Amino acid sequence: MLIEVALRLQEANRDTVRNQFVEDRVLLHHRLRPNFSGTIRGARFTTNSRGLRDREFAVPKPAGIFRIAVLGDSFTEGSGLDDAETMPRRLEARLRLTSCGPGIEVVNAGVSSYSPILYYLHLKHVVAPLRPDLVVVNFDMTDVQEDMIRTEIASLDAQGLPVAVPANRRLEWAQVLPPLLPPALHGLDDRLSRLAVYQRWRRSSLGTWLFGQRQLDLVGLEESGLVGDLRYDPFAITREIDTEQIRRAWALTGRYIRGISDLARSLGARFVLVTYPHPHQVSATASPAGRQGAGIGAHLFASERPFKILESLGARNDFPVINLLSLFRYREAVDGPLFRYEDFHHTVKGADLFAEGVFAGLRQHGLIACAKTTSGTQAHQTQWPGIQTDSRPVAHHSPGAHIGR
Repeated sequence: MLIEVALRLQEANRDTVRNQFVEDRVLLHHRLRPNFSGTIRGARFTTNSRGLRDREFAVPKPAGIFRIAVLGDSFTEGSGLDDAETMPRRLEARLRLTSCGPGIEVVNAGVSSYSPILYYLHLKHVVAPLRPDLVVVNFDMTDVQEDMIRTEIASLDAQGLPVAVPANRRLEWAQVLPPLLPPALHGLDDRLSRLAVYQRWRRSSLGTWLFGQRQLDLVGLEESGLVGDLRYDPFAITREIDTEQIRRAWALTGRYIRGISDLARSLGARFVLVTYPHPHQVSATASPAGRQGAGIGAHLFASERPFKILESLGARNDFPVINLLSLFRYREAVDGPLFRYEDFHHTVKGADLFAEGVFAGLRQHGLIACAKTTSGTQAHQTQWPGIQTDSRPVAHHSPGAHIGR
């Protein structure tokens, strides 16, 4: 009993920062606390009455306003950045400096640790009343793993789209705690992993000292034979690996992205998918302490597989995809660092480049009338270095063939 109390106290202390501005929910797993104002991770952090990291927006939407909703996770929310430095704020500033002027509004609908299964619910229940004219989804390289885990705790409708994703930390941790027992006893390991007291013990400082970090580094993954296992290897999709488990997980994410696209269209909005790289996909050295904390050594993950899968998904479902991989690789070398030293998130420069890349893609696809290129809406006349945009069928269908229509 005393041990469990001690473990609970240690867990509460560990979650203190998160609990300041995040609350667990039954419908939407977790949300930013409405009307929050404070300092989080050294940065000014404020939310509005809808629990969005942004100012208040008029409802109904005033005439003459073109409103863009940007859905995403902590990279969109702007972890470690002041409110004005986040990617959506920088995108709005860039648009307003063009002929768009004050008639353009960009809504920061990013929430840390969200993924497409939650982007869908967030758009449906929180963002839809703002009546966006354009919905942007910023796809993160952890989204596939998070969708796979959360599908196990979600209620789905007849089309396989989420009705609710209640917060259930116990069942989520049960799926990702690395096994301790030999392969022949992994069934017992799975049953133990579902016990709350076992999880607290594994996550405690004593458990970490005895059995190592909860997330295995590359050596630990190799020694355990778990490289590419999406439960324990969150960056499996960024490796040049293809397994049945990864294909099934991509199929789930593809379904949720299509659902978001269809929902946006039902709201009268256009839809665009943006995909951006993590530091280990950009260079062998970006974010030194961040990659150490993520268990990734000093080498480049050169695979373009996830980007091609998403481009193929867009081509088959008639929505544009803005691929920022080449832009980040090019600009890290000349303008870096684009990623924080201590974690994978963007520096101020990185967030501004993120906004620059999305701005260029929106122009090239003709998605914002006031920011069209001088040559019209030609999506493939790339005028900014390193941007890749495509909404037409592409030659590399095979990597994404497993994620549906």
